[in-house]
Amino acid sequence: MALPRLALSGLLLAAPLLSRAQSAEPAPAAPRFYVGLAAYHSNYQNLLSSRNGDTGFRVPVQLTAGYQLRPRLALELGAAYSGSTQSFTYDAQYFVNAGGPGPTYYTYAYSNTTTLRTTSVSALARYTLTRKPEHRFQVDALGGLTLIHRSYYSRGTGGDDSSGTFQTAPYSYRGALDDLLLTAGLGLRYRLTPHVGLKFDFATNHDLMHWGTYYQFTGSAALGVQYRFGK
Repeated sequence: MALPRLALSGLLLAAPLLSRAQSAEPAPAAPRFYVGLAAYHSNYQNLLSSRNGDTGFRVPVQLTAGYQLRPRLALELGAAYSGSTQSFTYDAQYFVNAGGPGPTYYTYAYSNTTTLRTTSVSALARYTLTRKPEHRFQVDALGGLTLIHRSYYSRGTGGDDSSGTFQTAPYSYRGALDDLLLTAGLGLRYRLTPHVGLKFDFATNHDLMHWGTYYQFTGSAALGVQYRFGK
């Protein structure tokens, strides 16, 4: 009976030590989510392509949402949207020489309104190259895919007076184009507060759907702010 009593006494004496050892272990880190808002620029959504008189959402804006999978690895989704409407009219004269004593002049008139909308959706992995996460300045490597969807709607009227009286006819047509890009680049982040920071991403994109075209390799960039949730 002495051996069981001795073992019980040892467990009772070791219990406070075990509880201290368990309480000393750090709690697992909570999931880190973040969101961002940035001005976006690419060959498909050019900040400088808008003209005076254009209407719509002319400045491309990108929204991002990310999840910190590991201390140096995050998965990120982004969506950039832009849309503009352009209108113009064109009037001209042309002549037809049918072998008569002189040319016959006709008047031609054309008006057009075109609406173009572009959405870029990216799925990227972000790996932090900076080894010390407590530093305010961080450098990331980016890689993933970007899907480009563009839709356009063109409408207007055109006509001339070749029949003796000026006659016009309306027209309209719609269309859509899609591109899938392989994206790789770098991201620069600067932490202003524990939750708010500035970021600048720049990348090169390889068109996977249109091989051998002039725009097979394109660039993109985003400059904005980022907010991190949690502690």
